[in-house]
Amino acid sequence: MDPATPALDAGQRRALTAISEREDAAFRARVPRSLALTARARTRMPGGVPMQWMAGFYRTPVLWVAHGAGPSFTDVDGNSYLDFNVGDMSTVLGYAHPRLTETVAAQAARGVQLFLPTESALAVCDQLRLRFGLPQWQFSLSASNANTEALRIARAATGRQGVLLFAGKYHGQLQETLWTDDGTGPVPEATGLAAPPAVAVVDFNDLAATERVLSRRGCAAVLIEGVLTNCGTVLPEPGFLPGLREACTRHGTLLVTDETHTQFDHYGGAVTHYGIAPDMVTGGKGISGGIPIGALGMTDDLADLVAAQLADELGDTVGLALGGTLFANALSLACAEVVLTELMTPAEHERIARLGERLADGIEAAARSRGLPWRAHRFGARSGYCLQPELPRNAREAHAGLDPLFTDARRVYFANRGVWDAIGSSGPHAGFAHDTADVDTYLGVLDAFLDEMCAA
Repeated sequence: MDPATPALDAGQRRALTAISEREDAAFRARVPRSLALTARARTRMPGGVPMQWMAGFYRTPVLWVAHGAGPSFTDVDGNSYLDFNVGDMSTVLGYAHPRLTETVAAQAARGVQLFLPTESALAVCDQLRLRFGLPQWQFSLSASNANTEALRIARAATGRQGVLLFAGKYHGQLQETLWTDDGTGPVPEATGLAAPPAVAVVDFNDLAATERVLSRRGCAAVLIEGVLTNCGTVLPEPGFLPGLREACTRHGTLLVTDETHTQFDHYGGAVTHYGIAPDMVTGGKGISGGIPIGALGMTDDLADLVAAQLADELGDTVGLALGGTLFANALSLACAEVVLTELMTPAEHERIARLGERLADGIEAAARSRGLPWRAHRFGARSGYCLQPELPRNAREAHAGLDPLFTDARRVYFANRGVWDAIGSSGPHAGFAHDTADVDTYLGVLDAFLDEMCAA
């Protein structure tokens, strides 16, 4: 792939600019109550939002949401949107699922937080074992928490400090993972971070670079998504993941696989799809149907280490820095039990993977019919746009296949027609509440959008 190859010609860029200007104005006209609420909120919250991503992920004004049901949500102005962003995997079940709302109400009547174990924890462990093969589990409030704890366990187990990451990754808002490498060493990807930790960042699918880092024997862990999902979608090449597993074993480094996104693309995520045997697995997002949760799976040997390094409440015995007051709360585990046992079944995963294939096929067909040499990202239920003739092998190539003007124009165009598209670094994703008609609605809007873009 040649990153210098322009994905869009001058006429298409002019058309997209005109579409953006027109659709941005139309969007503002449709959401007066959202605009008014944001203006009020700026006196109470930075940027007028309770969490910065709610503003940072969008170039359009912030939508304020009234309610959701099934695959759609409705804003405070009464506009409904068929959601193909699925809350960045947190609402992949859909909105207000009746079985989940029933579970929330029943658990609320018993207590949402008990600070002691409930039986749901055992059922959730059994379901995660089926998916990922690891025998022992702990729970937190987010995948970021789970990744933090995985790295602490890895350091305690190996006596090392280093972490190997792959460019284009995202593992949460933790100190160790918000770094890239500009060729001279770690460079922060955000402000407010402390001095660089002992991290190394190499290209995805580059076994030789991985071997060079691991051979120094300073890495406690390799933290990896089996499929990169934060720069479009980058699949592992044949031999990369088996080679990584072998190199970790040979150099005494623990392999930690982050399934936060990919666990919804296929049943068992990348771990099962590619037959990986990690030392730890992390995840969270939508496994409780939108109720906050994180999960960390590990081998029996690592579980023995965790159990042996138990601190007491007075601080007289020093143990691993794990846990949190609201971690493994009764509500999140009750919801996860129902979601994993009843709703996100293997058959349902197969169904939404077929929907993802329909999305990807439709995107490629729409591009091909207009002479656009584009590809669709695809991994199970996950799709997206690669504005290049070849799919990427690493983050650098993936970024060459993305275009902010195309993404922003498409998203606001879709929103004005009742379809909520994915955040810029991702792509449309089929969720458990979607059906074939929803995918066809998405593709119908895409046809209209590309007709306008290519009319110039």
